[in-house]
Amino acid sequence: MRVVLQRVKQASVHVDGQLVSSIGPGILALVGITHDDTPEQMDTLVKRILTTKLWPEGAICQGTAVAAAPEARPWRTSVTELGGEVLCGTKPDFHMAMGGEQAQPFYQAFLDKLRSAYAAEKIQDGQFGAMMDVSLVNDVGFMRSSSAIDTAEKRS
Repeated sequence: MRVVLQRVKQASVHVDGQLVSSIGPGILALVGITHDDTPEQMDTLVKRILTTKLWPEGAICQGTAVAAAPEARPWRTSVTELGGEVLCGTKPDFHMAMGGEQAQPFYQAFLDKLRSAYAAEKIQDGQFGAMMDVSLVNDVGFMRSSSAIDTAEKRS
């Protein structure tokens, strides 16, 4: 499994011009599922998503905005500690991608584990298999907030 995380001020998914889901401050996660992914890798990915430090130390949620403490140091706070939201959508590398009939229940199990490990109401997703328009407003001025996480030891 592979995921790219992006810290966002807001993100949304539209399908055929209709809003499917949206979040305020939090993480946008683009998830790729390969044909040889396992439930163990799913567990690893859930843990990594929820513990990756993408906010300054001392970051707090104030209503719908994420604010940093005045003397904050970067990248010390995870989405779980902050209480932010997570939006997941599938964007696989198609030559290694798991087939749709297998991938859909695998992806749903991944979402279920993520919701179980965190806060179900804060985990949103797109529409599996659809042509999704994903919009986001980055919450940082440089790309360090994007983290690629790959659960495979080595890719051939």
